[in-house]
Amino acid sequence: MGTTMKQILLLRHAKSSWEHEGLQDFDRPLASRGLRDAPAMGYFIRKTAHKPDMIVSSPAQRAKETTELVLEGMKGSTEIIHWNKDMYFGSMKNYLEAIQQADKWVERIMLVGHNPTIENTAAALSGSERSGSIRMPTAALVCLNTYAAEWKQVNWATCQLVWMMIPKVLKHI
Repeated sequence: MGTTMKQILLLRHAKSSWEHEGLQDFDRPLASRGLRDAPAMGYFIRKTAHKPDMIVSSPAQRAKETTELVLEGMKGSTEIIHWNKDMYFGSMKNYLEAIQQADKWVERIMLVGHNPTIENTAAALSGSERSGSIRMPTAALVCLNTYAAEWKQVNWATCQLVWMMIPKVLKHI
């Protein structure tokens, strides 16, 4: 039997709006570009057969909208979403813990979060020496493979960066 590979998708929320003065950062919605990019990224996920079994998302408004629009684009079920405030307030350690705590049956997990934490997590998981050496614009999606047999074995520098897709490139393919 070959080793089954688990996959981690890291998605930065889509472009958010700064139009509404006085809104708390947590409550900022998506800008029109974000509203276009998020479902397009979901469609890309579906077309490339990378649908996650589980999504752990920040509940901040722009991440929530991103998650829901991506899900729509990939024709997924809302049942796979777990809202986790640590994806907004937390650190890289919280992102790693969210991965390590994934259910046994999950083969592909997607985290939806914010910069700089999501960029730094992508870099640390793939073992990049310089933290932040992976630049993730809004709605960027990073795919990592891990050869860990169980999610709890996933740790820093145990994953391989497979690809990254960004909305700007998606428009041209």
